Amino acid sequence: MNHSIRSIFVGITSWNSQLFLPHCLRSLAETTNGHDITICVLDNNSTDDSVAIAQSFGVEVIQMGCTQPQALSYLINHSRADYTLLIHSDVILIDPRWPLLCMDKINRSVVLVSPEDIGCGPMTRPFGLNMPESSFMFFNTKLIKKCRHVVLPSRNNFFPHYEFNFNGHHVTHNIPATLSRHGFRWFAMNVLTSNVVTEPLFRPSKPPAVWSDELMYLRYGLGNFYSIDGIITHYHNWYDRISTRSHLPLDSADSKKDFPADFIYNYTSRFLSDYQQNNLDLPIDINIRRHPKAL
Repeated sequence: MNHSIRSIFVGITSWNSQLFLPHCLRSLAETTNGHDITICVLDNNSTDDSVAIAQSFGVEVIQMGCTQPQALSYLINHSRADYTLLIHSDVILIDPRWPLLCMDKINRSVVLVSPEDIGCGPMTRPFGLNMPESSFMFFNTKLIKKCRHVVLPSRNNFFPHYEFNFNGHHVTHNIPATLSRHGFRWFAMNVLTSNVVTEPLFRPSKPPAVWSDELMYLRYGLGNFYSIDGIITHYHNWYDRISTRSHLPLDSADSKKDFPADFIYNYTSRFLSDYQQNNLDLPIDINIRRHPKAL
């Protein structure tokens, strides 16, 4: 089969994503030459320049107030391509081989390629083992649509419609069981932290609620890289919006994530600077599998 002529629909979920969205869209353009690709940004009523940025790239833009599960299900229904990739706006595609690498893992039984949901950097979560991660999900469109169920009319939806159920724990943790009921399974990409440097890149001014000294030495902090067959496909920044929240003092911690905002700003800025200068420090130990443990 000639994978290069298969069509790919890319659905990007966005909310106040102006920091990373232009780089996400540019990375897609730079890594998909020769592929039949359609891109749609589903924006959850952003109050920044996200919509204007997406429109400037000439991609389809849909503005709709919705939850993340609703957005993901909508994008699957919206896809008419052979394959569907759903990503977060802070995902950067790195290697132009990523479409073929993903396609090669799809077969009659494997309908999804996604990283394992073990968290970011040393902030890992053992409960995410054997579960796909929502920031990057590459589906066989026809087969994943077979896993949808009929939703009957309700106060908000006047007509019956098909929907894939993303309403489980952490959005994606119901997916393996859903696939199994239909005789399908998924392929887990390898999760990689960034390289370790010799001198600390960040020291918290006061002990954060959740912390590991390993974070001080990771070039891109909580950001992860991901690979298939030893080839790094993409990067996910994690918590990019915290670095743009002007109402947070730089030495504060986010109430949910408990990481200092200046730490997130620090590694986010470092990654974007390296990326724009075409000087990314890609992980050296490609084939090491990270074993998650809670901080």
